[in-house]
Amino acid sequence: MTTNLVVADKSRTEKTICLAVSPALKCYGIPGRARLFEVVQKVKEANSACRWKVPNRTFIGASDDSTELDTNPELEIDYIVAPPRIALYLEYSTRIYSIYLKYIAPEDIFPYSIDEVFMDVTDYLHTYNMTARELAMTMIQDVLKTTGITATAGIGTNMYLCKIAMDIVAKHIKADKDGVRIAELDESL
Repeated sequence: MTTNLVVADKSRTEKTICLAVSPALKCYGIPGRARLFEVVQKVKEANSACRWKVPNRTFIGASDDSTELDTNPELEIDYIVAPPRIALYLEYSTRIYSIYLKYIAPEDIFPYSIDEVFMDVTDYLHTYNMTARELAMTMIQDVLKTTGITATAGIGTNMYLCKIAMDIVAKHIKADKDGVRIAELDESL
């Protein structure tokens, strides 16, 4: 995703918490759960630093697309503030959960948040004759095909390692052609 995007209700004050920040925008040092005023400040700081590299210190336009910004340094960094749509998020979360249920029994799925689950797939690897990575990829591809949403997976020998693999390791690996990242950790690493 190359769009500089934050999900926040800007009709509230700038102290409102951003529910999501796109990876493209995080490149400017904006944390995932920033307040809107922090986004405004960080983008202003980034533009101030970029302005010194532009002829006459004047931008010729603005863009919210990181690819366009990378290829044209004379563009000012912009971003989109999209309002939260909780009902839609819940609908998609339910659809994605139903996809997981095609592969894994509900007692082996542990919801963590609206967009994250833990799964104990140990007993399913033999059933499907797959590795954990292959099973994760199968489910992720099904989610992508059904909903158009890409996913990231963390694989580990326990839930803690799964979470660390997904939240930390996966961010540092290259996504595949569909934007999928699968990271693995075990006690030996």
